[in-house]
Order: sequence, then C-alpha cells, then structure tokens
Amino acid sequence: MTASPAPIFSPPALAFEAVSKTYPGQPAPALRELTLTVPRGSRTGIIGRSGAGKSTLVRLVSGLDTPDAGRVRVQGQDLAALGAPERRARQARTGLVFQQFNLLAQRTALGNVTLPLELAGVPRVRREARARDLLAQVGLADLAGRYPAQLSGGQKQRVGIARALALDPDLLLADEATSALDPETSAGILALLTELQRERDLTLVVVTHQLEVVRAACTHVAVLDAGQLVESGETRPVLAAPGHPVTRALLEAHRPQVTLAPGETLRRVTLPGLDASTLGALAALGARLVQAEPHPQGVDAWLTLPASTPDLTASLARRPAGVGA
Repeated sequence: MTASPAPIFSPPALAFEAVSKTYPGQPAPALRELTLTVPRGSRTGIIGRSGAGKSTLVRLVSGLDTPDAGRVRVQGQDLAALGAPERRARQARTGLVFQQFNLLAQRTALGNVTLPLELAGVPRVRREARARDLLAQVGLADLAGRYPAQLSGGQKQRVGIARALALDPDLLLADEATSALDPETSAGILALLTELQRERDLTLVVVTHQLEVVRAACTHVAVLDAGQLVESGETRPVLAAPGHPVTRALLEAHRPQVTLAPGETLRRVTLPGLDASTLGALAALGARLVQAEPHPQGVDAWLTLPASTPDLTASLARRPAGVGA
C-alpha cells in the first residue's frame, strides 16, 4: 500500500506575528501586538478608521520601517532576518500603488514605468519594451509619451499600477489607491486591479478607509482599530454579519440618509444583479432602491420597503420575475 503524499504547506503571503510599533513622540502605539495573516492569492482589504494602524502596516511590509517587537513575514520570509541583498530582492517583489500617484513630473508615462527597471540594471531596450507592454496592459498604450501634468487622475493611477508591476511582484500593496478619484474612475481602477490580480496570480492588499472599495474588490477583509485586529475573514460573511462593534460602526457610517415613509424600513441586501426582472420584482413588493454597490458576486443594495416584508430573499425567490441572493 502506497502512502499518500504529505500535503504541501503554502505559507500565507503576509503574516504579522504579535507586531508592535511605537513612533517617538506619539502617546499610543501605532500597532499593538498585531497578529494578522493574508492568504496567498487573495485580494485582502485592510480597513479601519484614521489612526487604526493601516499606514504603519504598509511601511512595515514595504521595508520602510521595522517593528519594535514581533515578526513580519512576506511569502514566508522573516524580513528582519534577511541580509541586505535578500531584503532588496524581497522589496523588489513587493509592488506599491500610492494614493497621490508619486509620479516624477519630469518623466513621461513611459519614463516613470521604466524607472524601477533602470534602477534594477535592466538594459534600455528591454526596459522600454517591458514598460510599453505594461502601459498597454493598463490601457495607456497611446499615452506613453505624455507627462503626468497631461494625464487625468485615473490615467496617473494607471501609470502608477504599471510601474508597480515593472519588476514582476508577487505581492501588490494598494495604499488608498482610489481615495483621490471620483466614483466612476475609482470603479475602473478597482476593476483593473482585480483583473491584473487574477491574470498574474498576485496577492493584492488594498489598504483603505472606504468600505465600498473592500466590498467591490476584495475576497477577504481585516478590520483594524487602535493598532489591533478586531475582525477578519471572507468579505461577504464579515460584512453581512459583523461580529465586532467597530465593523458595525464602519457599516453604519455608510448607511444612506433617507427619509422613510410611515411603515417603511431601510434594509441592506445582497442581490445577484439589478436586471429588469429583479427591479420589477422589487417594485411589486413595494421596495425602493436607494443605493447600490457592486461586488464580484453581485450587488449590495440598500432598499426601503414595507416593514411588514418578513424575508425579502424568500419573497423574491417565490416570484418568477426575480431571484434573491
């Protein structure tokens, strides 16, 4: 009888092990014994209010800072245990997408994307070919010669994404990458990041204060508060039934402001889509669509409806015109 092969252990893409960090002059730690794992190949959203520790997490993962205590592991490697050459190699495999784009004004879009390749010693012909290919992948093939001042905010962020991919990273950090953009442009950037993550089998970490970003783009979510992890898991279950007051407060902050008629209530539900049949079924139930936020599996919708409606999903499922989530 042949023994079954032992399962191959795959470490998480990112692991914080009881990590603490305090900055001089600050009354409270930025991180307090933070323990957190990010599954390999996931799209994980790190969310929290101002001062939760999100920016410190990015600085530690990217190697811009070191923890006072605990370990930060990236793809199984303890960053503090790496020698200088290994640390530089690890940093090269971690791509960063910034809130304010951080493009060099004196370089064209092509020049900004070639910069990390230039610093890595890649020959000019190869780096320009690589940069042009990346610009094509983010939809900017025709804008390679434009300078940042000639680009819109969304186009600048696409250049930033192309630059972050230049050295073929296995981990991509998007730090508030859509918070400076309008909703339509933000949706396009999130769709691009999702597509690139799937095509390249990357691990994508989205650091944000915007709950709608997590809902739209992330498979997993980790909620930080005062430097600690308070809740984590797959995005849909966590947001559908949050177990911690901080998560519930973040959800409540996104509750739309609407005037309810007598006998009406406001509910958040998940629907497979908003096609004509579903909208017709909602109207037949007396429901009114207030706000909708797309995510990979459908739409999270805020509805007003009669308080007497006991189970919206069941009510939709009974109607041939529409099906609930």
